[in-house]
Amino acid sequence: MDTNKEFYDKFIPYQVNSGINDRIYHLYKRLDALVTNNKSNILEIGCGIGSLTYLLTRKFKHGQLESIDISPESIKYAKQHLSAPNLQLTASNIMEYEPVNKPFDYILMFDVLEHIPIETHELLLTKLCSWMHHDSQLFINIPNPGYILHDRKNNPGSLQEIDQPIFIDDLISVTSKASLDLEYFETYSIWVKDDYQFIIFKKKDEFEEIKLSDEQSIFNKTIIWLQRKWRRIRYKYPTKSR
Repeated sequence: MDTNKEFYDKFIPYQVNSGINDRIYHLYKRLDALVTNNKSNILEIGCGIGSLTYLLTRKFKHGQLESIDISPESIKYAKQHLSAPNLQLTASNIMEYEPVNKPFDYILMFDVLEHIPIETHELLLTKLCSWMHHDSQLFINIPNPGYILHDRKNNPGSLQEIDQPIFIDDLISVTSKASLDLEYFETYSIWVKDDYQFIIFKKKDEFEEIKLSDEQSIFNKTIIWLQRKWRRIRYKYPTKSR
């Protein structure tokens, strides 16, 4: 049986033919909306030949982008076709990788976690957490676990060497042990209804009470005051018994 490196070395022609497909473009548009600071430091895990990496270099021109993949041939291909002064491409197993620009503002694991043995997830996520700061976010994209189970039964040839269902309750249990908190979860559709899930984790921290009023302008405070006055008039609770 092929090792992971050999399997993904042979995956290059598929990636080249796929190009910027619907999934990659969708993820890029998500990042474009979620990450507003183009000076962010980003770690992209499982970049392949760099299809998404190419799009990231167009947006994040001033931060640092580290993109890694387990396949040396994929990284070799990416280096031959991509060039940006703030891009570092490295062939490495994520479990053995030592980052250059930590802590990262954003860590991307898009369609990667399902290919990493489940028994190593806690160790992996603990390592990623150590590369994050208070406001960092870990973005994970995975296939809907039900879809993987469906393919195991009906289309096993479409699955990769390791392709396992990742259930959100199991993932939350592991991330909690790795000192990560769930911030966002969404099941969404690309090619098949509800075929993917997008998840955001933040570093676990003690709750800090920050009053919203302390961060509001006088104008916004006035608007809120007027809204409250209107609400008390519009939805006045009855004072008389029926």
